[in-house]
Amino acid sequence: MFKRKNLQAYIDFSTNKKRKFFNRKTGAILGGVVVTALAVSYLTTAKLPAKEQIFEKNIETVLQEFNDAGFENVKTVEISDIEYGKVSEKTFVKTVSVDGEEWKEGSVAKDTPIEITYHSAMKDAMEPQLTENGNIKDVEKEFIQLGFENITLTPILLVAEGNEKKKDIVDSIKIGSYDYQLGYFYSKSLPVTLTYFDVSNDNVKIPENMSKGSSKSEIEKQLKSAGFVNITLTPKADKDKTMHEKIQSIMLDGKELKLDTKQEIVVKKNVPITVTYSDFSSFAELPNAISTTTVFDTKKLFTDGGFSQVSEQATETNDISKNGQMIAVEIDGKDFNSINDKVITKNSKVIIKYWNAEKAIAEKARKEEEARLAAEAQKAAEAQRILESQAQAQSQIQQFAGTQSGSVYYKNCTAVRNAGADPIYRGDPGYGSHLDRDGDGVGCE
Repeated sequence: MFKRKNLQAYIDFSTNKKRKFFNRKTGAILGGVVVTALAVSYLTTAKLPAKEQIFEKNIETVLQEFNDAGFENVKTVEISDIEYGKVSEKTFVKTVSVDGEEWKEGSVAKDTPIEITYHSAMKDAMEPQLTENGNIKDVEKEFIQLGFENITLTPILLVAEGNEKKKDIVDSIKIGSYDYQLGYFYSKSLPVTLTYFDVSNDNVKIPENMSKGSSKSEIEKQLKSAGFVNITLTPKADKDKTMHEKIQSIMLDGKELKLDTKQEIVVKKNVPITVTYSDFSSFAELPNAISTTTVFDTKKLFTDGGFSQVSEQATETNDISKNGQMIAVEIDGKDFNSINDKVITKNSKVIIKYWNAEKAIAEKARKEEEARLAAEAQKAAEAQRILESQAQAQSQIQQFAGTQSGSVYYKNCTAVRNAGADPIYRGDPGYGSHLDRDGDGVGCE
């Protein structure tokens, strides 16, 4: 399609070019036809508006642009899907189809089919007129009366002291993801979130000076002083003795608190709070070296160090000089000297291996006792033999003397007792060594 100036240039060029073939009359006729065609074209075509004039613009504005341009066959398609927007801008154009094509530029016939698709507010959209800084219950009631069904109340917890005037006052209103504003429409299908101030004596503030350097007893004291009533202390095994009972983390209703930072957090006093702290109590430190040599001293070394499973394992030996001496120390099956980590669990199995010569000692003692008893028996037998020899000799002497002098003679102690002479003493008539076997001078005792 030629623009007017281009068309005129074409006419001038053609006229000069073909002047030798046409006479003036022919040229005049031709010129009249061209001018007539140009006039007809001007009357039957129109220039399309520029993109920036129609897209994302209000439908009324866009229709006015097409009407002003002279287009005669304009159709609109409404899509009611806008959930939020200014009341003054309830619609905007999304697409424009020109003769079935997505978009064209330039001039087209005025009767070209044009279809404009535009978006408009959802059918249930409306402009809420709400009470500012109202009571939570009142504002909730207003939304219910307007037809909103998905309403969530979100409290902002405040301690009672100094906040009495804020009790149950609405702080903010969100409809969908949008902050509530006058002059805007919202679909009733959008969720409503009402944030309000919950002022109560049940609300307590998290202490601000809690840190990982604090001990569990310090933290527990702080939390109880703040008013918390649902505190759980959870130990976590830690091989670092210097960190024993130091705080690792604090979980507030399942969420970890950032320690060593100033943060004002207010929660209900019965909210579960879990304090996890380092616990060394299940561990013990191994000695750097074992300088002891006996089982007793070595066992004491480990039991004093906190180990609970310390046992002994003897290896028999005939070398009495080694009895009770250490062979090795094994911990959970590993030699003590091969263990690099000197902090291990208290329930590790410690086995003290040592030499045991008790059997050899007992056997030696048995043999020594047998030898001693044999020697004593031999000595006693020898002494008895001597006594018997002496008694026999004495008896013979007495018998001889009795025969010669007619003096008293007792064959045995029975004879002495029958004679009423017991006990009989050395020098008494009838005394003899055969009556005094122990040789103490008193016979028939």
